[in-house]
Amino acid sequence: MWQMRVRYSFYVLGMILMILVIVGCSSSNSNSSSWTTFVGASVEKSFPVPKEADRIETAPNNSKMDYVHYSLSGLQEDSGVPPAYRKIIKEWGWNEKVEEGKGTTTVYEKDKLTVQLTIHNNSFTVLVPKKESKAVVQGLDSGS
Repeated sequence: MWQMRVRYSFYVLGMILMILVIVGCSSSNSNSSSWTTFVGASVEKSFPVPKEADRIETAPNNSKMDYVHYSLSGLQEDSGVPPAYRKIIKEWGWNEKVEEGKGTTTVYEKDKLTVQLTIHNNSFTVLVPKKESKAVVQGLDSGS
């Protein structure tokens, strides 16, 4: 009798551990960003970026543009801007200029400012063209 209880206890414990592993793996693979806390981009403080994004490259004070490249695992180039991020961008007062976007680049405008957001696999770029150079900058697609 006690052997059956021990065996049953091990089965139950095994099932609980397996469920915890499955839940843990599925949540870590979905999208690592919580999409709840945002800060201003380093090249345009009024444009939101997820706080957990890591700045990996920046080019301020370029004659044609300022840009910053962030890493953020879970982003997929093919999926574009995640809906939760689109919502926050809109809440911060930015309007998407659908007709100006191209490929993986989405263009936003606020108070005569323009920001180009390009989504890559596990990263994104925030680019601010200078006033005299407002066209979508070519060559930002990662090609993968």
